[in-house]
Amino acid sequence: MTRFRFGVVASPLHDPADVERIVAPVTERLAGLGGVRDDDPSAGPDQPYAVVVATGGTEAEVLHLLARRPLTTPREPVILVTHRLHNSLPASLEALARLRQDGRHGRIVQSEDLDDLTTMIADIVALQRLRRVRLGLVGKPSEWLVASVPDRVGVRERWGIDLVDVDIAPVIADHQAAPRAGGPVAVKFSRRRPEPSDELEKASALHPALLTAIDDAQVDAVTVRCFDFLGDLATSGCVALAELNDTGTVAGCEGDIAGAVAMLIARHLLDQASWIANPSVIDRAAGRLVLAHCTVAPSLVEDLELHTHFESGIGIGLRGTFAPGPVTLLRIGGRELEGHWFADGEILAAGDAPDLCRTQVTLDVDPERLELLLTAPLGNHIVMVRGHHRDRLERWWHLAQA
Repeated sequence: MTRFRFGVVASPLHDPADVERIVAPVTERLAGLGGVRDDDPSAGPDQPYAVVVATGGTEAEVLHLLARRPLTTPREPVILVTHRLHNSLPASLEALARLRQDGRHGRIVQSEDLDDLTTMIADIVALQRLRRVRLGLVGKPSEWLVASVPDRVGVRERWGIDLVDVDIAPVIADHQAAPRAGGPVAVKFSRRRPEPSDELEKASALHPALLTAIDDAQVDAVTVRCFDFLGDLATSGCVALAELNDTGTVAGCEGDIAGAVAMLIARHLLDQASWIANPSVIDRAAGRLVLAHCTVAPSLVEDLELHTHFESGIGIGLRGTFAPGPVTLLRIGGRELEGHWFADGEILAAGDAPDLCRTQVTLDVDPERLELLLTAPLGNHIVMVRGHHRDRLERWWHLAQA
């Protein structure tokens, strides 16, 4: 249960005892949803805050109350809770209209729809968590990602995410010092072999090297210029990145910042690990999309086979088999990561085409959504999560960016 705080505003024309009687069903329900009543909005600034509008004539009081609220993010949404009596809704409409004029935004939640409040609270918590993220750039973004390197000041102002440069040289040096120290990660990935091979040990040894870099830089997530490992270490980063994603640390490929932020959204909003992949085939007429990449978190797939990295034939690439079922696709982009593309889809089949990255999946996707990829792409990599979440994501995006 996500904790939040709420205050109550009422016109002085109403008897306080009557006000408490009027709002008691609402405040009791809010308490059951994890709410704690606190008419001081400056208390508990790290928790979302809602205002119960008990009566009409409270528009100015709503504005005054929220003006005292320390914002955890410049885009922290306003939550106004209404009920059916005493002009609660009319007052809330007027107050939210003025807040929007002043550059704030939010939503009115009516007492009969309080289940929606739980989702909105979770949405705000996800925004707050993103605002505290330090995303480590382990090496510069790969040269081919010409549209996936946003302005870091813009990202900080819009999302609150700090982009932190992390030197890739110590990661390479750590691996060179212990190239076979794959440890338990190598064992975990050796499902089809009785003992970890030298190649698997070598690829797995990048995991502790990256963990050291993450700890030293004090970052929460990373996006890694992984192709440098192929040339400097004659191994791939696919196993290490898969293990990071499988154990809760978002790790993007090729230094893709936009892709890593999309993965962070999936983690913080949907509480899911995600898969980042290349859209290899788009068949708009049939509504088919083929995604492929050489790394995947083991928890996302039913089976996992070890191969080489596709383009280079070096190191270890992972071929995971996704079970059929619903998924959601995410792509964000733009100079400040202000653009988005979300789509629901269905997994139809896994693939093993020899001329694509190792993990492959064919999806059924709305042709109109696929058309947008062809006419207004935001970049290459697409992020996939389990389940249908497009409506939730669209609503959250509007909440975050309005």
